[in-house]
Amino acid sequence: MLVENLANFGDLSDTVEVIVAVAMMLGGIWLTYRIQVWADRAGGAPPAANTALGGAADRYEAKGMRE
Repeated sequence: MLVENLANFGDLSDTVEVIVAVAMMLGGIWLTYRIQVWADRAGGAPPAANTALGGAADRYEAKGMRE
């Protein structure tokens, strides 16, 4: 179903616009997640995402003067 103009939906145009916007946001989140998973597997660097595996070179940071 190809719609050249969103106004062709009439009263439902706002609803359709919101549904399309939400679908695009969720698709963008999913795509970003998949790219991050691919990058974590492909690269030699530690994972950038917080996966409880530690993202820094050291597993725990040394305590500073204030701690």
